[in-house]
Amino acid sequence: MEQTKNEVNHAERTISATDNDVGTAVQLAHDVGDQKYSPWTMSMARLYAVLWVAYLCGCLNGFDGSLMGGVNAMDTYQNYFKVGKASQTTGIIMAIYNIGAIPAVFVTGPVNDLFGRRWGMFTGSTVIIVGTCIQATATRVPQLLGGRFLLGFGVSFCCVSAPCYVSEMAHPTWRGTLTGFYNCTWYIGSIIASWTIYGCSYIETENGFRIPIWCQLITSGFVAILVWFIPESPRWLVANDRCDEAIAILAKYHGEGDANHPIVQLQMKEMQMQISTTASDKKWWDYRELWNSHSARRRLICVIGMAMFGQLSGNSATGYYLPTMAENAGIDDSRTQLIINGIYPCVCFVAAVTGARLCDTVGRRPLLLYSTIFCSACFLVIFGTSKIANEQPGNKSATDSAIAFVYLFGIVFSLGWTPLQSMYIAETLPTATRAKGTAMGNLASNAAGAISNYGIGPGLNAIGYWFYLVFVFWDLVEVVVMYFYFPETNERTLEELSEVFEAKNPVKKSLEKRGANTVLNTLKCCDGREPCATCIASNHDCVYGAEASSRGKSDLILDGVLRVEKYLHEMNAMMASNTALLGSRPSIHSVATPQTVQVRPSTGESPHLAHTPANDDNGVHNAILSSLHTSTTESILEWPHFDHFPSLRRTYKPIFNLEQSRPPLSTRPSEVTPYLGVEEVRQIIQSFQSSVNFFYPTMAKEKLGAIQNRIISGVLDQSVESCLALLVMALGCASQSVSLLFNNPSLSQGDRVYQQSRRSLAEMFFDGVLKRLHVAHLEVSQEATQCLFFIALYFAYLQRPLQAWSYINTTAARCRLLLSYPSSDPLPDSECVRRIFWSCYILESDYLAELSALPQSGIASIESSIPLPGDYNTHSTPHTELTMTSPFSSPTSALTQTRTPTTLEEQEEELSSLYFLACLSMRRLLNRVHDLLYSASSGASLDSARFPFIVAELSHQLEEWRELLPAAFHFTVDATPTSSPHGGFLRQRYLTCKSVIYRPYLTWVLRSWDGGLRDGLEGEGRGLRTGMGMGRVGVTAEMVDKCEICLEAILLHILNLSGFAHTVLVDTWICSLSMAGGMLILLAATRIPPLRSRMGSEVTTLGPLLEDFISQWMQIPGETISPSVEQSLRMICDVGGFIKSEYISGAG
Repeated sequence: MEQTKNEVNHAERTISATDNDVGTAVQLAHDVGDQKYSPWTMSMARLYAVLWVAYLCGCLNGFDGSLMGGVNAMDTYQNYFKVGKASQTTGIIMAIYNIGAIPAVFVTGPVNDLFGRRWGMFTGSTVIIVGTCIQATATRVPQLLGGRFLLGFGVSFCCVSAPCYVSEMAHPTWRGTLTGFYNCTWYIGSIIASWTIYGCSYIETENGFRIPIWCQLITSGFVAILVWFIPESPRWLVANDRCDEAIAILAKYHGEGDANHPIVQLQMKEMQMQISTTASDKKWWDYRELWNSHSARRRLICVIGMAMFGQLSGNSATGYYLPTMAENAGIDDSRTQLIINGIYPCVCFVAAVTGARLCDTVGRRPLLLYSTIFCSACFLVIFGTSKIANEQPGNKSATDSAIAFVYLFGIVFSLGWTPLQSMYIAETLPTATRAKGTAMGNLASNAAGAISNYGIGPGLNAIGYWFYLVFVFWDLVEVVVMYFYFPETNERTLEELSEVFEAKNPVKKSLEKRGANTVLNTLKCCDGREPCATCIASNHDCVYGAEASSRGKSDLILDGVLRVEKYLHEMNAMMASNTALLGSRPSIHSVATPQTVQVRPSTGESPHLAHTPANDDNGVHNAILSSLHTSTTESILEWPHFDHFPSLRRTYKPIFNLEQSRPPLSTRPSEVTPYLGVEEVRQIIQSFQSSVNFFYPTMAKEKLGAIQNRIISGVLDQSVESCLALLVMALGCASQSVSLLFNNPSLSQGDRVYQQSRRSLAEMFFDGVLKRLHVAHLEVSQEATQCLFFIALYFAYLQRPLQAWSYINTTAARCRLLLSYPSSDPLPDSECVRRIFWSCYILESDYLAELSALPQSGIASIESSIPLPGDYNTHSTPHTELTMTSPFSSPTSALTQTRTPTTLEEQEEELSSLYFLACLSMRRLLNRVHDLLYSASSGASLDSARFPFIVAELSHQLEEWRELLPAAFHFTVDATPTSSPHGGFLRQRYLTCKSVIYRPYLTWVLRSWDGGLRDGLEGEGRGLRTGMGMGRVGVTAEMVDKCEICLEAILLHILNLSGFAHTVLVDTWICSLSMAGGMLILLAATRIPPLRSRMGSEVTTLGPLLEDFISQWMQIPGETISPSVEQSLRMICDVGGFIKSEYISGAG
């Protein structure tokens, strides 16, 4: 049982991953097609048993169909109620059953949607029990009508719930047969009713007609009890966000107990893509989704048409009024009429079961069209033979022929219509509207049934056999409507039918052969346009309309990192154009086009990609940091290796809870705007320019000039411009407060006074921002978006991660909105918004790296469709003459020529852009590392067969990133100080990425050691074996070498830490957690002798080193200290002591 549960959980994680890869979808389609399914397995036997409970609901409806037709022919019934066999009163008694179902329509849909299909069946069967008791004890016609009204009301519930349940539970391979058989059970109830009536006709008392009515309790009682022993519909469970239960049910009844069976995976992927957990089925009053789109209206035509045609095709005449039809054919004996009434459903049942099987082999449309044409012909013959039999009473041939064609009509109608009446309605409706749509179908069916049942009796009574001509012509009208409006639903899953109804011509689309593209479109891999938006967004060649191969377009492990390489090639192209600044490097040609930049792949391609398809610019995906990944510091603390240090966990509190409990940021009672001289304002703005606007180059220099003038003039009103000006000043002052920390671990007293004054100024300016915060939220513009982004940065400076993330998320949403509706002046505004978009991408990923459960803004899911940063004058004044061509060129620079930046401002602007791209490409690579190795659903870090290859390729990409950095940012992979803080910050990012890439080797060895390894390695290349739950895996000296790479990267990451402005201003909170995680990993490694021997004694000094830095940085904002940073510092100190103890004891 536990193993099955684990399999289901694994399958759910796999299915829940965002996986719209074309190759994966196509492969899954082919895997499903290649499977051989048998209807005679234990899994299918369980499914049949479950479906029979729903089939009993069909029996309920069928029982009444023959019950009242037969009871109406019984002398005891006629003598008791004296209503006549074909009178208006009899017509009302017959029709009240259908009338009772009409008000139920407004209740059945909501009950099924809100509480599930089982509750619908239970409610219906319970109402039927009550109605039966009233009807069976009736002494007058009004009581009889009341009982039949309740019967109709209850059966309406069952007729909505049961077919929905059967269609949603049926195995896709035999959905037509299994769902079609539901309506066939109508005849089972009819047969039981007919022969019960025939037997009771020999009872001369009133019990003769009451006993058959009491028998309605049998099937309704079984349903009311057994419905609680069957599973709920998996599609209803998915619609209500209970996917784990849905997977378990599909695995048990469709997948032979295997949650990873292709048919289970395919159905779950399609259901999760097509079924919404917030659709109209959650709103009991909302029926608009039944008609508010073209596809919905086409579905509704099928539902109403099928429901009404199923009652108006003549079947009501042969069902309710079969004895009367026999009398019209010259058969007067009451018992002979009842025998005919009893044999008729038996013959029809055999035909209906045959038709149910033909649904999957012949298809739905052929059965409907040809059977309806034949029904019209049958009524024409019935009319003729009945006319002859009445005009020539002794003509036995005419009588026999009339009865024969009545039977033949029943056989053909049962063959073509009976299996499809409920099934086709359920199939054409999506899960969100299936219950309400089926209820609407029941309304139409019962309305048509009431008209038919009430009209047929008086019609037959008034004009006799001439009434049959109505059905002759009406059936032909039905054929025309079905030919043009009823699509084929065979060979597709319920979710795949969306493709049919969303087409311009659903009938034509339905007649196309189902292929892999059906799965692609259902999973939204293509949307039907050439080239389609989905393929454009994923940089794939559009495959819509062409059968895809069974393999994906790209088997690259790092298809997403190709986009990183593209960024770096663009950087390299710029470097080649400025040899004085960037040094001599080989030229890689790039071509700039409007809004896009395309660069050919690197010539230094990894040898690991030699076996894969050709690398082109289009084989990339979005680099998304997967939710609930397992590389956070909190995840590391859960490793079993820290069971030996219980105090670490005992004192630890979740980061989110700590930050959530912080008091809110206080504001001043009234605004105080500091008075500053012109030179001081200029210095603050210059500090902003060299720090914030260098890290995230989003502010044009011209706008900075306008902000400077606004601050100096003191014009600070309640406008977005004033809010933005105050934010620039607040961030400028914050930048000044951290500017003294680079390579200066010990501040003098004068430095501290200066830092305090800058912090106080920043607080006053930000207080003014808070008093204007509403304007940034209420206005939708580039300036307002920039305000929101700078507020996020200031909260990051304050080390308030939840507030910072909230504003990052808000800014990201605003960027997506503005990029969807570009400005009428696209050059400056749109470029600014794009740069803010990319900045949010970096920052959001940084926060998600440590708080993996944070809901994502969706910005990463569309990043591959957003153009790269273009020309934007963040540090230099715009030129009116020719400007340089680069990957940042604007769409209007078609007639430009390349020139080298000449001024220091232009050089700083280019370096800022290069630094921004370097951070962006590194963040993207880090996201891909987290996704490939540590994704909760598909990470390879614990899969010894996968991760070595992935680690090798990721390492290649990382080294290529470092090699292509400009000379100004160059760094060595050691403890040598860098020439600039920007190079030092990039080295920290590089070392973080490298340690995360090689961490799987370390966790492998750690797991092996805890699994039983207790001896040292016995020579180079020869390892010990141990079980790890992944088979018997060898641990060799080579593996320990890989571990050493990881440990060395962590060690250098800590040793190279310095007061980089980028780190202290924006990343202190992230840095503290990252360092705590690194220390935990080093502690785990010091307990393993082969790993401890690879670490130098400097590992024992790391705790005090980090304590000096972080204790100083956490004080900078000046307000309440971040409790999570404080906790990280405490953990670093504790872990540092444990490392020293373990290292010394191991060396001794």
